[in-house]
Amino acid sequence: MRALIALAAVTALAGCVAAYPIDRPSDYTAESKLSTCQKDLPQSWKDALARNATEAGSHEKVVVVAANEDATTTLVKTTRNRTTELVLRDNDKRQQVMAVQDDAQLFGVEFDGRWVTFSMSPHPENLGVTTYAWDSKNDGAPVKIGDSGAVVHNGKAAWSDSLGVHLYDLAKKKDRVVGPGHTPVFLGDGLVWLQDGKFRAEGALPGQLANATPSGSVASDARTVVWTQGDDLHAWRDGWQDARRLAGIKSVPRTEGIVFPRVSGDFVSWVSESSYVTDVRSGATMHTSEGGYWLEVHGGALTRQGWRVAASTPLNRLSSLSAC
Repeated sequence: MRALIALAAVTALAGCVAAYPIDRPSDYTAESKLSTCQKDLPQSWKDALARNATEAGSHEKVVVVAANEDATTTLVKTTRNRTTELVLRDNDKRQQVMAVQDDAQLFGVEFDGRWVTFSMSPHPENLGVTTYAWDSKNDGAPVKIGDSGAVVHNGKAAWSDSLGVHLYDLAKKKDRVVGPGHTPVFLGDGLVWLQDGKFRAEGALPGQLANATPSGSVASDARTVVWTQGDDLHAWRDGWQDARRLAGIKSVPRTEGIVFPRVSGDFVSWVSESSYVTDVRSGATMHTSEGGYWLEVHGGALTRQGWRVAASTPLNRLSSLSAC
């Protein structure tokens, strides 16, 4: 079976492995697996992405991997001449975060508007991972914070390893383990995570999450939590009486399922061999049917990557996907 996504595996918990997407195909899009409401890619979305596109040379790859809340600042990963560079870009400056050589990989980039967290592996087949934090305000050198990919929000980073779930204050450089489990995400300024197929938290856990049975991936923008449950994608945010089923895929023929969800505002991007974007408000999902046209949500931006083109546009400028 053709390899559709290149992965780096990082140890998240003793006996468990979390996978992060390293690279995506430039010439392939799978058929839609949706069993729920599907809409075409709006032309207005394509036009918005085209207005802010970067065309890479024949021997380089450029990918937008993170953005701040309004997409005015982005993190861009560029690979050329066997050098991979992670750079912060905005209207006023260009700041290099890190550069690596040869087969070394930079991945798992997250950004809260000031702090950047990301991971580095010396080789795709090497399971050794180092996770760093970088302060864009002070523009110093990246600082190692752990050995497992992190999420970041409001100056705090979180990850899991054999000790449990970590909550790290980036400014104070203070780390504490909040409990056993894995896959932490932020809800407000607090954490929720997975343990034995259930959500856990330090304090009171909303009943809608306590009753959920997540079976795989989890993501959050600190307001909305999304998770996979079998072949379905579910979500809950403060103010909703119940959790909602957002999207589903066909169970036959069996594929990789729903993986790598990312949520920001009213949009969730996810992968099932190729890319999908779901509108939380309507429950409609857009599947990219064009080869090499992959869409992902990163912070306040919708990003496109594909053959020799990288682009991003603010999510708040996108039209909604209408319900079926």
